[in-house]
Amino acid sequence: MEITMKKIAKILFSLLGISVLLVTACTEDPVIRETSPAENQYQVYFPPTNNTDVTVSTDATSYTYIIKRNNKSGAITVPLTSESEAPFVCPTSVAFADGVETANITVTFPALSTTPKRVKITIDPQYAGLYSPGHNMFSGTIKAINWVSLGNGQFYDAWVMYSVLTVEVKKAEGMDRYRIMNPYPQSILEEAEWGDWIGGPKSEFIEFWINANKTISWDKFWYPGLLYQGNASYVIKGYLPSALAASQAANDAKSKVVTTKIFTLCPYYYIDGVGGFGVQTTTLSLPGGPDLNEYLGL
Repeated sequence: MEITMKKIAKILFSLLGISVLLVTACTEDPVIRETSPAENQYQVYFPPTNNTDVTVSTDATSYTYIIKRNNKSGAITVPLTSESEAPFVCPTSVAFADGVETANITVTFPALSTTPKRVKITIDPQYAGLYSPGHNMFSGTIKAINWVSLGNGQFYDAWVMYSVLTVEVKKAEGMDRYRIMNPYPQSILEEAEWGDWIGGPKSEFIEFWINANKTISWDKFWYPGLLYQGNASYVIKGYLPSALAASQAANDAKSKVVTTKIFTLCPYYYIDGVGGFGVQTTTLSLPGGPDLNEYLGL
């Protein structure tokens, strides 16, 4: 049978392909599967729920992060390494009590500026969880609130004062958080004829924030600078109702944004261990807002 040059070329090409496959199959490195590192017995980690960028009040001196472990058996002390920026002071270890999953790491500092500074804390590798649902190192920032003056507005406390007071109003930069500065000056309390009730602690400002539903909250209570019957032990406080008692939580909704320029804050005035005067209304007109004398019909 006659073999043409074309057939010879096809045969040679096929043989070459087979030889290449054989060489490839013979020289291919075998797949080596390395055993994963074993998890350590402590399994400590930073959960992802920690805030990475924190803004604190200008008078804050500390902030606390959460650290967890998967194995809750035994009491342990875990070494920590900090590469945080000044002025942060971080603990060199954290202790877990027997049977407890969570511990706190509190970072301390003097008064902060509005420029973010970095906190960076690493768990000792001998204790860090390799396959935990978090991280063996935390990195985040902390800065202070930058308070910007909006100018002068008006404040009226229907229970404490007789007159509408002109007050400076400040707003936290980038936040729906406000301060009413010097809301209870001595002169306004004397005008209201509180007499020997005037005294005790007095808040330099009332700080509050606006919630997503347009209600208003503040941190527990403020001081109007009055003592019940002049007794130094009977300090009057303006409580956020829910901070006073769970049964008063429904009254929190009375503190709200009425308009873009009118806010109401409705504290429950109370003397710890004695009793109270119930929920009262205070009204703030922001700079550029209506005159409260006319708005409230005083």
